[in-house]
Amino acid sequence: MRLLADGDREGATSLLRAALAEAPDDPDSLHGMACVARASGRADLAIGLAGRAIAILPAAHFHITLGCALHEQGHLEPARAALHVATLREPRDPRAHAALAAVLGEIGRWAEAEESLRAALALRPADTALLLDWGRAAILAGGADVAPRLAAGRFVVEDAGRLHELAGLLSERGRHGQAEMLYRRVRDLCPEQGAAWANHGAVLFALNRHEEALAALEQADRLAPDVAETLNNLGLVLMALGHLARAGEALARARRAAPDDVRIAINEATILGDLGEDGAAERLLRGVLADPVAAGGVEGARAGFNLGTLLLARGDLAEGWRAFEARTHLLPETRWPDILPWDGSALPRGRLLLHAEQGIGDAIQFLRYLPLCLRRVGVVLVLPPSLHRLARTMPDPEGLIASRCTLLLPGVPVPDDVVARCGLLSLPFLLEVAEVPPFVPYLLPCGFERTGSRVGLCWAGNPAFRFDRRRSIAPAMLAPLGAVAGLSFVSLQHGAVAEDRPFAMEAAAMGAWLETAQVIAGLDLVITVDTAIAHLAGAMGRPVWLLNRFGGDWRWSAAFDRVAPPRWGNGTSRWYPSLEQFRQSVPEAPDEAWREPVLALRGALERWRDRDL
Repeated sequence: MRLLADGDREGATSLLRAALAEAPDDPDSLHGMACVARASGRADLAIGLAGRAIAILPAAHFHITLGCALHEQGHLEPARAALHVATLREPRDPRAHAALAAVLGEIGRWAEAEESLRAALALRPADTALLLDWGRAAILAGGADVAPRLAAGRFVVEDAGRLHELAGLLSERGRHGQAEMLYRRVRDLCPEQGAAWANHGAVLFALNRHEEALAALEQADRLAPDVAETLNNLGLVLMALGHLARAGEALARARRAAPDDVRIAINEATILGDLGEDGAAERLLRGVLADPVAAGGVEGARAGFNLGTLLLARGDLAEGWRAFEARTHLLPETRWPDILPWDGSALPRGRLLLHAEQGIGDAIQFLRYLPLCLRRVGVVLVLPPSLHRLARTMPDPEGLIASRCTLLLPGVPVPDDVVARCGLLSLPFLLEVAEVPPFVPYLLPCGFERTGSRVGLCWAGNPAFRFDRRRSIAPAMLAPLGAVAGLSFVSLQHGAVAEDRPFAMEAAAMGAWLETAQVIAGLDLVITVDTAIAHLAGAMGRPVWLLNRFGGDWRWSAAFDRVAPPRWGNGTSRWYPSLEQFRQSVPEAPDEAWREPVLALRGALERWRDRDL
């Protein structure tokens, strides 16, 4: 057996044959020949030899050999049974538990495989191969907190490949925080490999840890220049951080490195659009859509959606709304698979299920199309519960909402008479509305008594949004507003950042969106970044000043400015006539890009305070 372990099968065979010649039924010799047969690729012979040995002496390690040979021959259930017997006969043998785990994993019984490998590790805790096997089984079994135990292992460079594989499994399951721990170990094991830094940077980006991601990806680019995937991720991180010009350079390099990669082409088109190079962006997107292979897949849907936002930002609503429908292929609605999409026509019978799609701001903006929709069909309206009471404040001069619209309460099944479904954002396309509808306040239009000096402030959006750093403002940058004397400020900030105020101000009690609307109704002015607060105040017809990023969302583009010039800022909005914008004028990093708009807003705030004097 020592000869066999050293790779000398011929020497081992010679000795075993001599032993069997003297004692044909010696179980150890029969088992030894079974091991030689397995080593020679003859698992079929090994099964017979191990079976003969077990018939004479049912030793645990004989069952291990039999189970492994059966596994190699594809006889999974007999292999599992044999290895289970081995663990019962000798529970202190880690080989039996490990071999049983391999069979259980192939059967798909990952929880049991993880349990067997845990038993093996308890007997041999320093075995990194067992630890890696356990990690794979634990991930596939859905176990929590797998990465900390793996990250604590004493791995060497040769283990980096398997660690990378496990990190990929975690990423595929959306467990980016745990994947990051393993990618970091791979990076530490292979500090001179650009790919290790690139993978770590990519998962850091997925976690919105942008500065760390930038450092990792820049190091990856230094170690392995001109790798398309690294440059693509580097461009996206720079875009998220607001370094638009540098993002454009990185994505241009990425496309030169991989000119046929449509993902990179679409990403470059996005940054070109943000930089104001609409023509170049449109050519790239239409090029993707002209490729029949690319156009029919997910990337084609991305290109169509991005083209839609580009056209909408230009004010081309007819083609823009049509292209904007590509979003339904990117985020397909799965809640009601048996209800067919609506084509916009009048329904001969039944009602339409009209549902919110994305954020609260989108729902508020597109509720303005509800009366137009009700002229054509009856509606069952599905909104986030936090919007229900607010939606009931919509004015109803024609009685359409009261007579033709039902708000679906949480937990209530869809009525049987619903025959079609539609997202709120599809209404302009399906109703063929190619102009911004005339505006009248359509949410909580009755205001409270105002004093002339109460100003609401919202400085941050949802930090989970990948590009939130570009639209939100660090509270310290808004501190100069607090120095404007004679004003009373009220925080309209939701979420965890609400406690980090730029200066002393009243903290309004805000629960559902109706409570927020009631607070806004008692204010004289709302100042906000691009969040749902801007849409809510605008839909109420309340004065609102929007701090808007360079290359911002399509709905705030100059194509939608009113004919009349702004009174206070440098932009307006036909979506909400009471809204004025303070747009960034340079594509710089946020700390620099916000400086000018905030300074202009402070000056405007002083003039607004003195407007009646």
